[in-house]
Amino acid sequence: MTDFATVLASHRVLVCVGSGGVGKTTTSASLAVWGALHGRRTAVVTIDPAKRLADCLGLTLSLSEATPISAEVFARAGLAPTGTLTALMVDQQSAWDATVAKYAPTSEIRDRILANRFYQGLSQTFAGSHEYMALATLATLVDSNAYDLIVLDTPPVQQALDFLEAPARLQRFLDSKLSRWFMQPVAKRSWAAFSFANQTTAMLLRKIEEATGISTLGEVAEFFTAMRGMFEDFEVRFSRVSALLASEDTAFLLVTSPEEEVLHEANAFRAGLARMKITPKGVVVNRVHKPWQMGSGQTLDPKQMTTQLRQRFPQARASDIRWMVKNFLAYQELAKSEARHLQDFYRDLPSAIPLVSIPLVHQSLADMQGLATLHRYFVAEQRQETSG
Repeated sequence: MTDFATVLASHRVLVCVGSGGVGKTTTSASLAVWGALHGRRTAVVTIDPAKRLADCLGLTLSLSEATPISAEVFARAGLAPTGTLTALMVDQQSAWDATVAKYAPTSEIRDRILANRFYQGLSQTFAGSHEYMALATLATLVDSNAYDLIVLDTPPVQQALDFLEAPARLQRFLDSKLSRWFMQPVAKRSWAAFSFANQTTAMLLRKIEEATGISTLGEVAEFFTAMRGMFEDFEVRFSRVSALLASEDTAFLLVTSPEEEVLHEANAFRAGLARMKITPKGVVVNRVHKPWQMGSGQTLDPKQMTTQLRQRFPQARASDIRWMVKNFLAYQELAKSEARHLQDFYRDLPSAIPLVSIPLVHQSLADMQGLATLHRYFVAEQRQETSG
């Protein structure tokens, strides 16, 4: 069995996937800190608009551009990295605008495209454009050879497969007959020539023109014509990204928590990855309630526990004693329930996948020092079948 530390050490790209609210961003940030502390030039990238990554790393500035984490930030947490850490939050609009600036043949065309209403809709809301730009950013970071380790924090599970599949849909759209038709000379374009296209799309464009007076067809045509070079490059970049995600340099890490519903989501997500011929290289289960190990002579019998607590806390009120007993028994039952759910979840995983079980901790993990406390679980935890 490969342990989790080996997975971290032997891959250049770590893609953290999973449901929302399971500590995925915290896990991503902690893995990135681990890389920096172990001498690697590390970048951590998020497409989560909530900016939790910046909070975890103690940053207040925008991460729309690569932001190096200074040695002073580490030092305040008592850490001395031998590598470096850079944080980046993919900003969808900025990424598209940069692409337009790169491929527009003149500044006049660049400005016209940036003001184009079809472009603004595509760059801000078109399904797949955000994910495409995130993956393009990942590929750019890899191609730069500036980083030994890149950690990617993805959207929640409801959107995570879109994160992998939506760029392909965007690519198909940009390479469709529709886009090629728009790039024909103006004299050849007409509504009659639009008959081969999706009729719903044609009707929608026509209705928009009628309702708003905006020359939608003309603006769409202008966009596609001006961006011809960009679309040609998209295919190359998409192929490069697809190859990167499927390569041995990349490890997908499934992040979850022990709640039954969340584990069901994790299983469904794992099945979705399997359909794409992707197998997670590791699983992280956050916020696990570990059952309290009873010492010699201790018992879970409520009456005996009440007696023992009264002897230890003679000044405590009877109601407080009852609350402590009830709360402890509820905690133990919750831990046992989670253990049963995890046992079922583990049983369906290939035995070679290393598992990390991180207990619920009461200290804050939203700072550099808190992120570093998780490392002992990443490097020491081995797969364990949890008994019920």
